[in-house]
Amino acid sequence: MKKIVIGLMLVFISSLFIQESQGNEYLTYKDFVFEHGGAKLLENYSNYEYEKYYDKIDKKRFWGWRTYTRMENEEVSYVKDTLFVIVNEGTTPITQNLEFKSNEYVKKQYNVTGSLGMKVSATDEGFKLGLEEQLKFSITTTVYQEKDEEFEIKVYIDPMTKLTVEVRGDGKVSNGVAKYFRFFKNVKKGGWEIFVVTTEYYSLRKEQIDEV
Repeated sequence: MKKIVIGLMLVFISSLFIQESQGNEYLTYKDFVFEHGGAKLLENYSNYEYEKYYDKIDKKRFWGWRTYTRMENEEVSYVKDTLFVIVNEGTTPITQNLEFKSNEYVKKQYNVTGSLGMKVSATDEGFKLGLEEQLKFSITTTVYQEKDEEFEIKVYIDPMTKLTVEVRGDGKVSNGVAKYFRFFKNVKKGGWEIFVVTTEYYSLRKEQIDEV
């Protein structure tokens, strides 16, 4: 299939067009593309990498956290969902009215591995035992006031063309490992990750389909 990108991507920087996510919903997203090579999500770390990073925080302490940051605010783009696909295999163009609903917000999401804990209540999300406050860098977000808005656009699909409508986005990922000590004993350890959505938008992509 020969692809032709028409450039109908509608980017709304000031609004994020999704319902508010919970916990670590970002792990269901697909097609992650990081700005820098070698960057990866926590779920893709190997056992070897975990042990290597644990060695960097091997020094014991009487009480509290030791942390290591592998990635700090690494920029990433992703595909959240494919809403629908329209295929025109006819000989004349077709017109389609598309309705969308937007909801403005910026959301932080969390993930942990190993024996680290995560708060998952509706009003309080994050790491347990104050881990986020111990990280040696700043993760800032701007939370917009929620505001629902509906809008409609009209698109034309040429003959032998497929239209794909997706929700795409950009974000920042920070992750690493941590150990928690009590009386010089390591009682918890694992990986931590924070995913911050910075922009989400609807993407309309047209592709030419080959005749059979």
